[in-house]
Amino acid sequence: MLGPHAFATHFARTVELFRDPKDKTGQKAQFRALLVLLKQDAVTLKRDGGTVTVNGTAVDGAAFDPLRRQLERHSVGELTIPANPPPDQLFELLKVLAGEPGEADLPTRLRASGAERITVAMAPLFDSGAPLTEAGPVLDLGVDGILHGELTSDVQSASLVEMPEVSHEAPAPADAAAAQKGEREPGPDMTPLLISNQSADALVAELQRNPQVVNAGEVLARLARHIDTALRANKLEQALKLMGGVLRCEQAVPEGNRRQYGIALKRMFTRSLLEGVSHLVLMSGFQADAIAVLQRAGADGVEVLLDQLVASPSLEERSGVFAALTNMTEGLEQVIHLLDHHQWYVVRNVAELVGELGLEDAVPQLAKQLEHEDVRVRKSVALALAKVGSRGAAEPLRRALKDESREVRISAALGVGGRKASALAMPLVVALEEEEDEEVERELILALGRIGSPDAVQALIKFAQPSGRLFGRKPSSLRLAAVEALRLAATPAAIGTLQGLSDDGDKQVRGAALVALAQMKKNKE
Repeated sequence: MLGPHAFATHFARTVELFRDPKDKTGQKAQFRALLVLLKQDAVTLKRDGGTVTVNGTAVDGAAFDPLRRQLERHSVGELTIPANPPPDQLFELLKVLAGEPGEADLPTRLRASGAERITVAMAPLFDSGAPLTEAGPVLDLGVDGILHGELTSDVQSASLVEMPEVSHEAPAPADAAAAQKGEREPGPDMTPLLISNQSADALVAELQRNPQVVNAGEVLARLARHIDTALRANKLEQALKLMGGVLRCEQAVPEGNRRQYGIALKRMFTRSLLEGVSHLVLMSGFQADAIAVLQRAGADGVEVLLDQLVASPSLEERSGVFAALTNMTEGLEQVIHLLDHHQWYVVRNVAELVGELGLEDAVPQLAKQLEHEDVRVRKSVALALAKVGSRGAAEPLRRALKDESREVRISAALGVGGRKASALAMPLVVALEEEEDEEVERELILALGRIGSPDAVQALIKFAQPSGRLFGRKPSSLRLAAVEALRLAATPAAIGTLQGLSDDGDKQVRGAALVALAQMKKNKE
């Protein structure tokens, strides 16, 4: 049995959409929904003052105000639509009702188009209590309009009707300001979205048009079934496309109103879906949606990516998964546990990931791996500790700077950067006192310049001088490194030192200082 409120919301929404010349997709979807509602039941819609009734039941509320106003503007008191109406006749009614009142009244305009099955009675001009009089005979529009053939099969098909273009007249004066701004009249949209016989892509398109549709939960459940079907058919790209559309709908909903989406997405994020999506992060054109889905899946998304990182057979694939993991925002604590993995390359990759993510909680586990037998692992661990750069990382980094491999020591220096690493300044200064390899010394000096803290700059100032109590006499190459580091620091103390070095006795140092000052001046302009 037809529900009065369900019909009223659909009918009101359809009339409003027929007033919008741009929303063809919405018009078609609502028109089809209306045909389905009228399949078995006739409707009599009445307007008496400020009240609208459907089959005798009042349907009050802000959602029906636009429809009531249109009925008033056309002076419609009552209209009757038969069960299973000819689509072309219903279309004609909607087109005229959505338009502007003309010289001829609505029944006359319907008769002119050949209407027969739909009855329209005008409201009395003065006596609202007098009985309504039917405005002329009901006329037949015929069946040569928008549908041909068997009506029942046409209505039940996925593409119910190909609607002709709607002629849109100027908006009502009351809506003129909103129309100029491209806005619709505010108010809740209580129109349920028709689900039956809609393709998955059509459902997503309709949901994107109105992500807060009243039956969003039901629509999402249907989309979940479509996604599962795509996965079972190994159509990963189609499943990802649908998931990406759902996520965009969720983002369009205010955060406090996303409960239905949260429930639906939790059900959609099956292991098979996430595993399939994790492979698409490596394919051109799919990365953005794949990463968005895995991000939204949280810890479960991280888990499948980590499994893939461990199992990836090639460096290229591991690099792609690594890049995806750097975009994750939660569930990353799982990364730390893999630092104890038995395969050296997994530990190396995870250490690099920890460094990129700046996971301070991973420092204790990183520190353990400084004893790893593979130098490639120790290099990545030293780099990660330097990138984390926290106070807790200072002690293990000091150990890394004493590693027997110069490559490990260089990696530790290369990873240091920015004011956030100020806690690492003193371990670097101590390492400089003990370091004998000139290349490692150079990288340590440049690391101090990137830190740029007062302690780091003071050490650089002493190191840039021809001699000093802290370091003794120094080769020109390392003094030049100190000049470059002072340029990187660019603090007032560093600038003052460079100005003093601009007349240094060493020609190379003097020239480097002048170049550094010129570059800093240019950067400020």
